[in-house]
Amino acid sequence: MSCGESQKFAHAFVDGELAGGDRDAYQRHVSDCEECARVCRLEARFKAAVRALLPRPPVPVALRARLTAALDAERPPARRWPWTAYPRLVPAVAAGLALTALMVTVRGRSRVLEQAQRIYQTDMPMDVLGPDCASVASWFRGRVDFPVHAPALAGAATCQGGRLMNVGERPAAYLVYQAPGGHRVSFLVFEPRDERLEARRRRAVNGRDVYFENGPGLSTAVYRDRGLGYVVTSDLDEDSLYRLVTTSFR
Repeated sequence: MSCGESQKFAHAFVDGELAGGDRDAYQRHVSDCEECARVCRLEARFKAAVRALLPRPPVPVALRARLTAALDAERPPARRWPWTAYPRLVPAVAAGLALTALMVTVRGRSRVLEQAQRIYQTDMPMDVLGPDCASVASWFRGRVDFPVHAPALAGAATCQGGRLMNVGERPAAYLVYQAPGGHRVSFLVFEPRDERLEARRRRAVNGRDVYFENGPGLSTAVYRDRGLGYVVTSDLDEDSLYRLVTTSFR
């Protein structure tokens, strides 16, 4: 993606309208181009100021009902696979699918983990700022489809702010903390659905499976909790991040 294309996409990215390959290409570009990242931060600050002054109006009940009915009417009929008519093929097909899934699990890599690392390295501006974790978490009410609970971190770690993001086509919450020593810690909170939440190393944290991965100058932890997915990214080393995640479960 060129700088000209990136600046055309800035409005759509800040509004959460980019998806799929366009969003990934934009995030890769701004992580390497400081000028385009500056344009994106300026646009995000402007939109955040507008959002603060103009509260989100409620959707009329009649409009919501019409939209729901229209979406229900557009649902495609269930597809009937032709090979189900041949019972002898079913075991072979099932074995092939299982092998494919195993290969993807072993060789693949969580896309949401890569997305969280790119966002962290880009240092995107926040939609809401403040040290009060409860206030930052409550800002997401009505903006995402799940309750956001800001994790409580040990020591003098404080909230810095939050930003509305997308994971795939779904809205997600992005929370940023300031930890002792000037370390920055981010939490990407989302509905995982079919997202594969795994990384290279698995460690047990208070009875939960938490997966860890290291990158250049950062560490990442990914896990599920109360039906939600969490990706924690920081410039802390893996053992320090492990201790921090452990305290957040208490």
